[in-house]
Parts: sequence; structure tokens; C-alpha cells
Amino acid sequence: MILNRRPDRILIVGHRGAEALAPENTWAAFRAGYRAGADLLELDVQLSRDGEAILYHDFTLYPRLGDPRWVRDLTWDELRALDVGRRFGPPFAGERIPRLADLLDWARDRVALWVDLKHGFVAPDDDRLEMTALDLIERAGMAGQVIISSWDQVALARIHARRPDIPLAVNLRQRVPDPVAAVRATGARWIVVYWPQVDRPTVAALQAAGFATCLVNLFTGEYAQAQRLGVDAVSATDPGAARAVLGDRTQ
Repeated sequence: MILNRRPDRILIVGHRGAEALAPENTWAAFRAGYRAGADLLELDVQLSRDGEAILYHDFTLYPRLGDPRWVRDLTWDELRALDVGRRFGPPFAGERIPRLADLLDWARDRVALWVDLKHGFVAPDDDRLEMTALDLIERAGMAGQVIISSWDQVALARIHARRPDIPLAVNLRQRVPDPVAAVRATGARWIVVYWPQVDRPTVAALQAAGFATCLVNLFTGEYAQAQRLGVDAVSATDPGAARAVLGDRTQ
């Protein structure tokens, strides 16, 4: 599986599966991203009230469903009853929130996953999300087919202490005086950099220090910026459109 830098091409990460093609973080989006040729599929993980690892980005249901309830306050039975596809379009009516365990089983030996942990507001000693996700990854035999990312560097350190072989990714959202120093202590192999806050010297400095870089916050028409910046991967809402623009790596 593709988890490291490739000298011949920019890797395509299907953002939330392929959110331009189907409702984000649904089976329809993951299948669409896979069919479109994504090298990895990115997904968002958080816990239900009863501890189920589910795939959903926002901390409340309001942005997608107009429902003010918090995801963490609902049980798995309540969450899986929700229709999260209808607002995207009638063909997707009836799409449900998946579980991480089920997606891991589907992806095994098929496609690599970029697992983004959504901690939200948790106590400093609350390690349930990262340990639950790690347990499921190990149980599915997917430890060699995932990258795990989070805004929470403490959570990533816990994962690294238990499974130093699993590549981690951290976010570098803004320009900083010393980007290498800002991320070296994390144990990460991948750094997520944000367009248009990143420049080529920053990317080059990170790569020279041994980090791989993934560019996010691009619209579909901006995929060529990945080549200009020289990044190793690009997060794409439409993986097929990204590959059509990027092709093989050219400098």
C-alpha cells in the first residue's frame, strides 16, 4: 500500500472519500473515491455516546442536517438511523453514517486509508478516541495500510508510543519561522500544509528534513498548485479530476 513519498507522482488523497462526488464520509463517497483512482481515502472519526467509532466530520449535526444535536451525545443506534445523503441529492437519499470497523474491513487489501481523528473538546487524559481507533485498526489487520492524523499532538504521541510503525500526520496550518522545529517533536512522517498559507521554501525545508507533505484546502480548479509547490500528496474532493491535472510528477 502507498504510505510513503513517491518520486514519480503526487499521491491523491480522496477527501472524506470524494466529497465532490457523493455525500462526505459515506459509503457512496468512499466507493466513488476508490473508483476515481485515489491512492488513499481520507475519513473523519469520532465517538458516539456509547463509544462506537463512527465516520463524521462535524461535531454537531447542524451543518449537514440542520439538527443542533452533538454527535457525541447520540448513541450509535440514533446516528445510524439518520439520512445523511438526501441533502446532497435525491440519488443519495438513505445514505447512512458508517462505522470505522466496517470501512476498515472493506478497505483491507483494497486501498490505503488516511484516518483523521476528530477529538473536539476532551479532557487531557481522555485517550478513548485514539485507543479505540487503534484497537480497530489492529483488529482489522490494517496497521500497515493507514496514516493517522489529528490536530491533537498529545493523542498522536500516545499512538506513536504504542505503534511507532504507523505513520502519523500533523497539521501545519500557518507559516512559522522554523517549520521543521514546529513539527519535529511530533514523531510524524507526514505534515499537512494549507493552500494558500504555504510556500515552496517551507515545503522544501520539510522534505529536506525527511517529512512528506500533503496539501489541503484546494478547490477543484487549483490542483496544479500541488506541482508548483512540490508537495508529495494533495487532498482532493474529486480524485479523478486531480489525477487528470497532475498526471505523473513533473518539477
